[in-house]
Amino acid sequence: QLLGNQDHIKVELEKLKKTHDEQQQKLEERVLALGKELQEATGAIGDSRHRLAEQSAVLLASQGQLQEVEAENSRLQLRLKELNEEYRSRLAQCVRDVANYMDSKASSVTGHSKAPAGQAAMKNFVDSMLRDIRASYKSREEQLARAARGYKKRMKDLAKKHENLLIAYGLQREQIRSLGSSAMDCGPAELHFSITDPELLTNSSRELNRLREEKAKLQMQLQELQKGLDLMSGRDPNELFRPRQLNEEGWAEVRKKLREFTLNTQEDLEQERSQLLTRAVVAEGQVSELQGYIDQHLAR
Repeated sequence: QLLGNQDHIKVELEKLKKTHDEQQQKLEERVLALGKELQEATGAIGDSRHRLAEQSAVLLASQGQLQEVEAENSRLQLRLKELNEEYRSRLAQCVRDVANYMDSKASSVTGHSKAPAGQAAMKNFVDSMLRDIRASYKSREEQLARAARGYKKRMKDLAKKHENLLIAYGLQREQIRSLGSSAMDCGPAELHFSITDPELLTNSSRELNRLREEKAKLQMQLQELQKGLDLMSGRDPNELFRPRQLNEEGWAEVRKKLREFTLNTQEDLEQERSQLLTRAVVAEGQVSELQGYIDQHLAR
């Protein structure tokens, strides 16, 4: 019976071979298509990186131009202040010259007998007017200086409160993450809400922002590693942030060390910040004294 079915077996083998060849051809075509898609994706990534590099270069150039424009603006403002001072002095001198001319003309017209009584009337009036103008200018400048100092102080206080809120927000995110509930959204990272204005950033704020950047990078790397391990072990990627019973103690230890490191670093930075604030207050007092000294001696 086996020898009699030999032709049928050959036909079945031909069919299987044909089917295998067709599947092999389809697989090769699919591999070629995937290779082509991979090359296109690689090219697109290269183009994106090239565009990103160009945009980064443009951004750096724009930042450099912005700094140059800010420096030029500061120089022009200083030059404007100097020109205003020069204009004030020239205007005052012109007014004094006019007053002296009017007094001398009045004394020559009224005669020598009445000259001593009314000779300096115009000059005294002009001197009193200039004193009033200088006093009003000085009062206005002091008012603006006080307002600027108060504004800077309020901005520093707001920046400090914002930093404290960011620290509390980070602690809450860590507590929510430690609960391990996938239904809760921890929200964006602290770095998303950090202050980027250079005028409001202190050394401690810059250091904290740097630490937040490193923390965000480490968290991204940790998520990628966890996702890779889940894919290799056949787990569901949606269970990435769920607590695992086997390494719960390890995670708790890691969180404890991270929290201790954050608190210690924050304490050191707060101490450095308090020292810098004390030095800044002392320096502001010295600058105010020097400014008053310069104003008095220049006016004299």
